[in-house]
Amino acid sequence: MIKVKTTRFGDIEIDEKDVITLPSGIIGFPELKQYVLLDHDQDSPFKWLQSLEDGAIAFVMINPMLFKPDYLVEVNEAEVGDLEIETEEDAVVSVIITMPSDPQKMTANLKAPVIFNLKNRKGRQVILNNSEYTTRHNIMEEMRKHSANAEQQSLQNVIDQAREQKAEPQVSKAEKK
Repeated sequence: MIKVKTTRFGDIEIDEKDVITLPSGIIGFPELKQYVLLDHDQDSPFKWLQSLEDGAIAFVMINPMLFKPDYLVEVNEAEVGDLEIETEEDAVVSVIITMPSDPQKMTANLKAPVIFNLKNRKGRQVILNNSEYTTRHNIMEEMRKHSANAEQQSLQNVIDQAREQKAEPQVSKAEKK
């Protein structure tokens, strides 16, 4: 077991098998390479990426698919080759979020996700070329947009069903005889 004194969680003990290595560190913290993922709360979608080398450093993380289902991470072998990912199921993508005092202004760094290989406990933060993604993507705004799109799609499905029913020929009582 590894004992770590953290600012946020106090003294914690980590099993060595839970250590995640980020050989290049996190942008702005290249010297910190050993981390552990901790749950924020049992039912929370948030995780903490806690540094084991500096107890004051911890990043709030979230699965971007929870608020942006169309999020696409395109990387090449050179960027993630050292992670030794064999199948897509081995890879987990998370993004770092910034949590201001007003949760409505919570943002996610979609430009630089962190990709983890859960099998070998390695990770890497990559910078995506997609110009649609920013370092301060508003999470609540994205959730409202997708919620509105889902409601619109649901309404469109009802309209389409009504049109299909109207288009079907109606059999009158006189025709049945």
